[in-house]
Amino acid sequence: MGILHEPEDQHFSPALMRSTVVITGCLVMLAVLEIWVWLTLSSSFAKVSVTGSMIVTALSFFITGNTFRLRDIRRRVGNRARAGRIAPIDALSTLPPRETIARRFMLGTVGAVVGVGTLVLTMIFSGDEQQGAREAMVASVLGIVCAMLCFVGGTFARPID
Repeated sequence: MGILHEPEDQHFSPALMRSTVVITGCLVMLAVLEIWVWLTLSSSFAKVSVTGSMIVTALSFFITGNTFRLRDIRRRVGNRARAGRIAPIDALSTLPPRETIARRFMLGTVGAVVGVGTLVLTMIFSGDEQQGAREAMVASVLGIVCAMLCFVGGTFARPID
């Protein structure tokens, strides 16, 4: 069926959208934004700061969104097991433990907070520069928007297991 086919027996639930398309879309969006940053910003400090912050923020938001979906799938499988539609041992053997999900969610959240914090600090400190202040501020805001879209993409992609 091609690269976009995801057999149901290999996943926790059918994908809402094809994971390859979602991940590729997030990567393309981030790459276009990074190219724009390197072409428009004049300060090398701002370029490096915004580039690193955008990558960390977008990746962390994607992981957080993906873990949110994994937690939701775990809840749905648990509800089916409690209703007697599947054996409880089968439900437990196919899903990662709650502690693993909590650690992934914490990792994504910490990375998102650090990334957004760095983008906000870049916006604040770029106001002192004579040139490129407006571009750095726009780039930081676009980086946060890109990260939010990556969160949504993470909720639509198949859980990374």
